[in-house]
Amino acid sequence: MATKIETLPSDHIEISPLKETDIDQFNLILEAHVRDRITGEVLTSEIKEIKGYMRGELDEYGRERHYFVARDKMGKVLGCMAYSIPDPDTIKHFQVDNPNENIELLNAFVSPEIFRGGGIGNKLLQKIISEGKRLGKKQLLINSGPRYQKSWGFYDKFAEQADFIQNKYGEGGHAKTWKIALQ
Repeated sequence: MATKIETLPSDHIEISPLKETDIDQFNLILEAHVRDRITGEVLTSEIKEIKGYMRGELDEYGRERHYFVARDKMGKVLGCMAYSIPDPDTIKHFQVDNPNENIELLNAFVSPEIFRGGGIGNKLLQKIISEGKRLGKKQLLINSGPRYQKSWGFYDKFAEQADFIQNKYGEGGHAKTWKIALQ
């Protein structure tokens, strides 16, 4: 089991756009999080997809994902978050008139070595929020499936809850949703 780091001082964490050299550092982080919600098995095909998105491949909705990465002072990757235009389920759920006026949070992962509450997720989310504001977007829309239920409390602290997208991630895979006003 990985050693837990309780917290890192804020000035020891750098948030910046993803670099190609960061991608392979995500292996252990993704393997810790991207698992079947029932069996716990590592989903290698989904990890490969995520790494493809990190390299600029378009997702199943034709979206490009834009990643920010948290690194320590030595350049070690600690986590990431991405954003893009909302997917069709999110657009319908939030009754969005113009999808291009909103962004959706995607691929939020923090190293299992980092203690929950250590500030990495908060710094990444604040960067996504500031980027959305810089781009003139109205809202940051978020959904999270049952695989990541332990992280739902994190979003509860920062965002307005907005019910569930039923069966978003397969039968019984309801996604809890939130939104954050950017204007």
